[in-house]
Amino acid sequence: MSDHANISIFVPHIGCPNMCTFCNQCHITGSVDTPTADDVSAAVETAKKSKTYNPFNTEIAFFGGSFTAIEREYMIYLLESGYKYVNDGTAKGIRISTRPDAINEEVLEILKKYGVTSIELGAQSLCDDVLTKNKRGHSAKDVYNASNLIKSYGFSLGLQMMTGLYGSSDDKDKRSVQHKIDFLVRRHTCAAHSQHSIGRGLAALLVHLDAGGMLCFR
Repeated sequence: MSDHANISIFVPHIGCPNMCTFCNQCHITGSVDTPTADDVSAAVETAKKSKTYNPFNTEIAFFGGSFTAIEREYMIYLLESGYKYVNDGTAKGIRISTRPDAINEEVLEILKKYGVTSIELGAQSLCDDVLTKNKRGHSAKDVYNASNLIKSYGFSLGLQMMTGLYGSSDDKDKRSVQHKIDFLVRRHTCAAHSQHSIGRGLAALLVHLDAGGMLCFR
């Protein structure tokens, strides 16, 4: 099991260009407030008080809305607020989550500049009809294109997945899982996140399934 830890800062729906059928972050969290640099500092200081805190395995993580789709000036403001803790050794890097169609070379150059080490893509399905029915606004091809670009820049890549989406099925979910396994094995990005290995006789690709049905592949 990995000893990885996140200092999580939630960024609401502001970056998302549309509303997916399964998502209403403001309703889920009961909050519409956007984080400030003071919020980032407060989260870091709280984390440092933990007896298990280890700066060498900790990332400052901006989760929630599509981070790279928020207004550019605000995105850089948040990155700067976290990057100072990377610079002084308080955290090993920054983790962000975003949409596949909000990734390009310009964005990745900015993320690299400000100490981002890991990117999680909302790749909830690799079946185009499921993506369309759930109003995701991007295609499976966008997932592959963004993933290849992210890896070419040297970032750690996480591919999220949601099972049981509207219009999906066990077969479609299994195909999406296998496509992601095949892709990540091919890209040599296998890492241990569970005691249960999945693969085709290749190096084990380990999968973490949380209580909400979200699969993350590293």
